[in-house]
Amino acid sequence: MRNLVVLLLLNLALALPALAGDVAQLHLHLSSLKTLQAKFEQDVRDEQGNLLQHSSGDIAVQRPNKLRWESREPFHYQLISDGETLWRYDAELEQLNTEPATAELAQAPAMIIGASIEQLQNQFEVALNKEGALREFILTPKSPGMFSEMTLRFRQGKLIGMAMRDNLEQRTEIRFSSARYNKPLAAALFRYSDASPVQ
Repeated sequence: MRNLVVLLLLNLALALPALAGDVAQLHLHLSSLKTLQAKFEQDVRDEQGNLLQHSSGDIAVQRPNKLRWESREPFHYQLISDGETLWRYDAELEQLNTEPATAELAQAPAMIIGASIEQLQNQFEVALNKEGALREFILTPKSPGMFSEMTLRFRQGKLIGMAMRDNLEQRTEIRFSSARYNKPLAAALFRYSDASPVQ
């Protein structure tokens, strides 16, 4: 379950160039996101809609490639990247894993947020749903992968949440609150330290 969160969010901070149609709209929305700092609530539900897990914590993103995901409830887990190194800390297991932030991470579903326009065209069908100020970008892989559908939600141009449906029909919903967009963030947020939680 934690790996699913990791895969979903690993590359939230990457950039996209421009194109036409719904992909161009996605580019415009993502390109306006320089930094994001927020609280998150995450629900994982099975095919029948039954809640399997609820978690909450903090997220900080700085494009390109910098991410801090800190789950606080029901377990304490940190995923931190400065664009060069990836740290994963599991407080329950008292285990810290460190690895290079290399190209292998491009296999993560979240890589679609940082993919080139050519990759998006070649790998995904992108559809835009509009409802008032809400914009939902639904990305469907053209070839079988680790997920069957991913949705990015924006309200008035601001990223407010994400969702992913996997091949077992489980659905992960992530909602952001108390969000601050495009504010300067300290470099220390994106390096592992016992004393550097998101505030």
